[in-house]
Amino acid sequence: SDVYKRQEQEELNLDDIYEHINALEEHRKECEKTGKYVEAQMAVVKIEELREEEYRRRKEFLKQRHLNEKLQLEEAHLMEFNQFNEFWDKKMEEFNQEASALEQEMVNRHQEELGRFQEELEKSIPERPKDSTELLNLRMIEQNLARQKEYLEAHKVQQQCRMIENDELNKWQFQRDQKIRNQLNQLVTKQQNELAALRKRITSAQEEQRKSRSVELERLLQKYQNMKRDLENQQVVELQRLDKSSKNKTTASVYNKSFVSSKYGSRMRPGSGVKPVSYTHLTLPTIYSVQISVVAVSLKKK
Repeated sequence: SDVYKRQEQEELNLDDIYEHINALEEHRKECEKTGKYVEAQMAVVKIEELREEEYRRRKEFLKQRHLNEKLQLEEAHLMEFNQFNEFWDKKMEEFNQEASALEQEMVNRHQEELGRFQEELEKSIPERPKDSTELLNLRMIEQNLARQKEYLEAHKVQQQCRMIENDELNKWQFQRDQKIRNQLNQLVTKQQNELAALRKRITSAQEEQRKSRSVELERLLQKYQNMKRDLENQQVVELQRLDKSSKNKTTASVYNKSFVSSKYGSRMRPGSGVKPVSYTHLTLPTIYSVQISVVAVSLKKK
């Protein structure tokens, strides 16, 4: 706000200068009509001084405006840059959360699937094997010996049957456990491959996001650089136009000042009886009376 107040004050000051220049121009024309050429020339010199002051203030005001434009561009770029990062941070965080949820969902589903499959295997594969032919024959012999009341021989065959039965049971249980373990391992391997494929897709998508973000960031930065370059070029053109305009306005002042110094300088030395033109810097109004004293002559113009 302070900057804008200073700019408004500068504009007011420039308006004052314009009013003074207009007043002096009117006075110069009047002097030219009435043949008061010395007074007219002194007005020309003062006009050039005011134009130099006008140029200085216009250039200062222009530089301040250029600085404000650069600051506004910087602020707009910073805001857009922050919004860009907030957007992509949020987008990537949401994607990561969704990916984690999908991964956890798959892990839970695999665990449930593995549990159900194990239960099915436990039910589908008997815990005890079918009796072998050898064991069945021995049991028939045992029964025949018992019917023949040959109990000692039957007992011996009975012990032999129990040994064979235990051996076959242990062998069966080992084979059963091995079969269940192999099928479970096959399912686990399948699930691991499925989970690895999901994680690979997630990683690929994350990499695509990072690439897209990098490309968009590069575009954003390039856009800022282009706008900054265009603004700087425009400001250079404005300064060049101001300098050219001021140069054109002050070209005639070199001759005017030298003319006053050489032609009328001797007449305006102390004691010559000629009084110099008296101006009050930046105090001459435009719509009120203007009084300029030249060679003891007063002129009032309404």
